Amino acid sequence: MTDALTHESTRLPVETFSPEELEELVLALLLVAPASTTIDELAAGADVGPGAVDAALGRLELRASSGWVVQRHAGQVQVVTAPRFAPQVRRFLGLDREAKLSAAALETLAIVAYQQPVTRPEIESVRGVDASGVLATLVQRGLIEQVGRLQSPGQPIQYGTTAAFLNLFGLAALADLPPIGEIGGVNGRDRLTALAAAADLEAEPTPSEDPVHFDHVGTEEILRSSE
Repeated sequence: MTDALTHESTRLPVETFSPEELEELVLALLLVAPASTTIDELAAGADVGPGAVDAALGRLELRASSGWVVQRHAGQVQVVTAPRFAPQVRRFLGLDREAKLSAAALETLAIVAYQQPVTRPEIESVRGVDASGVLATLVQRGLIEQVGRLQSPGQPIQYGTTAAFLNLFGLAALADLPPIGEIGGVNGRDRLTALAAAADLEAEPTPSEDPVHFDHVGTEEILRSSE
C-alpha cells in the first residue's frame, strides 16, 4: 500500500487547460489522428476526462466560421473540411469530381440512410425492384456497409451508412438528415417502417405493388443537390 501511495505521489501533475485551450488541443489531436478516433482515446491523449473532451467537441461544433467540421459516426470522431470549401479543396488537390450517383443509387441510399439498419428484402419492398446490383455499387463506393444481420430465417445482412456517406453529403452526423416529408398524406418514415415490416413477414419477399419512390417526396433531390 505504501509503495502504491509513493508511486502515485511521484506522478507529474496533470496539466490543466482552459476551455479554449482544451478545444485547440482536441482539434490538434484530431488533425494528427491517422483515422477516426474515440472520445476515450482523445481523453487519454489529452490526459483529461471524457466529459471534458465531449464538451470541447461540442464547442468546436458550434464554430460556424471554421474551416473544419467535427464529424461523429458510430462512436467515432474525426474532423473533415467544411462542405462550403469543397470546390476549392478539390481544385487545390487536383481531384476530379467523382461520378454522380444514378437515380436508383440515390433512391436506395436514401432508404438506407433513413431506415438503417435495413436489409435488401426491406429495400426491395420499398422500391419494388431488385436492389442487389445497386447495393453492391454503394458498398464498393464505401457509402454503405454491413452493420449486422437480422435475427430471422436466413439472417439477411443489415446495411447502414458510413462516414464516407456523411462526407459526400456534407453532414456532421445522421441527425442532420433533412425531414423525409409525407408520402400520399402519410408520414414518410411511418410508411417505410410499415413496408419494411411487411417484407420481414414474407419468407421470400416480393416487390411491393405500391412502391415508394423517393423522388416523389423530394429526398432524392435533397441528396442529389448535396453531391
